[in-house]
Amino acid sequence: MIRGRIICGRTAFIVPTMATPAAGPERDPGAAGAPARTDFAGALREIASGAAQREAHDENPFAAIEIVRAARIGALRLPVRDGGAGHSMRQFFGAIIDLAAADPVVAHILRTHYWFVEERLREPESARRTHWIGEIAAGRIFGNATTEHGPAALGALRYQTVLTPEGEDFSLTGTKFYCTGTLFSDYVNVWASGGPEKLVSLVVPTKRHGITLIDDWDGMGARKTGSGTTKFDRVLVRPEEILLEARLDAQPPPTYEFAFLQLYLQAIMAGILRNVVADAVKLVKSRERSFAFAPAEKPADDPLLQEVIGELSAAAFAAEATVLHAAEALDAAHASLRNGIPEEALAQKASLAAAQAKVHVDRVAARASDQLFDVGGASAASKSKNLDRHWRAIRTLTMHNPTLYKAMVVGKHLVHGDPLPINGYF
Repeated sequence: MIRGRIICGRTAFIVPTMATPAAGPERDPGAAGAPARTDFAGALREIASGAAQREAHDENPFAAIEIVRAARIGALRLPVRDGGAGHSMRQFFGAIIDLAAADPVVAHILRTHYWFVEERLREPESARRTHWIGEIAAGRIFGNATTEHGPAALGALRYQTVLTPEGEDFSLTGTKFYCTGTLFSDYVNVWASGGPEKLVSLVVPTKRHGITLIDDWDGMGARKTGSGTTKFDRVLVRPEEILLEARLDAQPPPTYEFAFLQLYLQAIMAGILRNVVADAVKLVKSRERSFAFAPAEKPADDPLLQEVIGELSAAAFAAEATVLHAAEALDAAHASLRNGIPEEALAQKASLAAAQAKVHVDRVAARASDQLFDVGGASAASKSKNLDRHWRAIRTLTMHNPTLYKAMVVGKHLVHGDPLPINGYF
C-alpha cells in the first residue's frame, strides 16, 4: 500500500510503506554486530569523488549515503564489541574532519545520527539499548525532527508537535523543520510535547504511515543536507519507541551531548578549510599570468600570494587543532559517566571548550573562505570554479547558533562564574 511521500524540489516521489507499521528495515544477513568497515579511507575516496559536482548541480547525495551505510561509518563511536570502530571522542572528531574534507554535506547529514548514537551509549544496559545499538552497527541512519517554526524560543524545548495516548500505543502529530539528514535516514528521532511541562523523545521509522518528508530547505549553503520539513499526521508510536520523558520545569542534569552537537559543526568547518587550502594552491598553480604591477611575473612565484596560502594553511591547522583539543574535554566528560550522567564540572568544561572552539573557528573559517579569492584574479569568481561553495557552507554553519551570544556567555562565565546553560546550544 502506498503511504508516505518524499517531495524533492517540485517533483514528488512516492515511497511505498507497509500498511501495518513495521519496526524498521530488515537487517542484512550477518550485519548486526559486524565490525565497522576498516577501509574508512577507501570509503572517503568514493564519497569525495563526486562531492564538488553534486554541490554544483544541487544533487542529493543518496549514493554517498549508501556508501556510509555499507561502510558502517555511522558506527564509529560504538565499542568494537558492539560492532563499531571504538573511537574515542578525539579520534571520532578527527574522522569527522576527514569526512567533511571528503564531502561536508555528507558529514552534516550525519550530525544528528551521531547524537542519537551518543545518547544510546549513555544508556544503561537494557533490551531497548541492545536493539538500537544493533541497528546502528548494521548501518542504519538516524535523522532528527526537533526544531519547529513558531514563537517558542530556540533551546526552550517547548514544541507544538504533540504525542498523545491512543489505546496501548501513542499518536504523533505536528510539523518540524531543519530536519537535517532525515531525508536520507532509516529512522527519525523526534522531540515532542507529551502534555503540560512534559518533554518526550521518541524514534520511529521514516517510512511509517503518516510521515511526509519534504525536501524544501533553501539555504545558500549545506543545500542538500535534507534540512527541510517533516510532517507527522497521527503517526503510530509504540511504547518501546519512546526514549525519554522529562519534566520541563525540572532542573536538567549535567550533560555533554549538546556540546558534542555544537563541536560537530566546527569539525565540519575544519574539514572544509582543508579544501580551501587545496583549492588555493591549485588556483595559484593554474594561473598563467598576473597583473603588470604584481611583484612576480608568475602567480606561483608571487610572495604575496604565497603569504596568503601560508595564512590559509595556518587557519586550517588552527581550526583542526582547536576541535581536537576541545574533543578531549568531551572524552573526559564521557569517562566520568555514572548512570548516564557525567560529573557536573567536567560537563561544564566540555560545554565551555565547545563554545570557545565555536567563537574561534567561526571567525577563522569565515575569514579564510573569503581570503581564498585573494589568490585568484577575476576568473576565480567564475561559477564553473564553484569556489564560493566553501564560504556559503561555512557561513551557513556559523548561523546554527549565534557566535555573538556564545562569546557573551563565555565572557559572563569567566567574569562572574555563571554556569553555562544546559540546552541544545551549549
